Amino acid sequence: MLRRAALWLLASPLAARPDRDAPASSLPTLRVGMETRGLPLCFVPGLDYSLEDRHKTPAVTAAQLKRLEGLEVDILRALARRMAFEPVIVPESWFELEAGLVARRFDLILASWTPSETTPEAVVASEPYYRWGLLVAVRTHDRRIRTLADLAGHRVGHFADPAVARALQEMGAGLDAELVPGDDGGVLFERLRSGAIDALLFDSPEVRWRVAHDPGAFRVVGEPLNRLGYHVGVRRSDVDLLRRVNDAIRDLAFSDEMTTIRNRWEGAAAQP
Repeated sequence: MLRRAALWLLASPLAARPDRDAPASSLPTLRVGMETRGLPLCFVPGLDYSLEDRHKTPAVTAAQLKRLEGLEVDILRALARRMAFEPVIVPESWFELEAGLVARRFDLILASWTPSETTPEAVVASEPYYRWGLLVAVRTHDRRIRTLADLAGHRVGHFADPAVARALQEMGAGLDAELVPGDDGGVLFERLRSGAIDALLFDSPEVRWRVAHDPGAFRVVGEPLNRLGYHVGVRRSDVDLLRRVNDAIRDLAFSDEMTTIRNRWEGAAAQP
């Protein structure tokens, strides 16, 4: 039995890796694929991402990785403590996360990821570690849009994600809004600021964070339109790892630590 357990550990993604860049720790490591350009989820404070191609791997140095902050950075640390592993963050484009997991460039996805109809069969989603919904933001002093019905006839920006696009197309058909896709929340908010679009629909954590940090520019309209979840992505073959991830998520979900994390990045009144 001891020999069998030892062989399992060597084959497991939680096995210690002789990686010169790995943290100096007695804990086993797990490589975690993250999009490191996503305010307020995972980002390097002070870096300007506006000119980066979001379909390419983030241009981030090892020194900058040590300075990462964000809602999902806090959640990763909380899950790592519960699972007793040392996280090694692997920067990856949000659009390539699933492919990177299948190709074994990392062991987990933790990057505002939700499975869709295009998700490979080899990838499975954990239970949701964070609840969110699509939320409308407009310019603070634009009084034309006070309710969702007022979006009719206006240009509404949104993230170019298949699941989001499908939901917005259904809504847009009923509201007769012009939907304008984009690949980056920061760019969409700047387009809203400039008047290039009249409103945007985006993930509630980012909308609330940006409104809180720039209340003179933006305000929220109404409540979230739906209720979704961010999930950890795991290879379907890593059955035990998925079980451990789900156990850690359940332990974190209703803890005081999760309340602190949510309040830090969205505000005390924030709920999806």
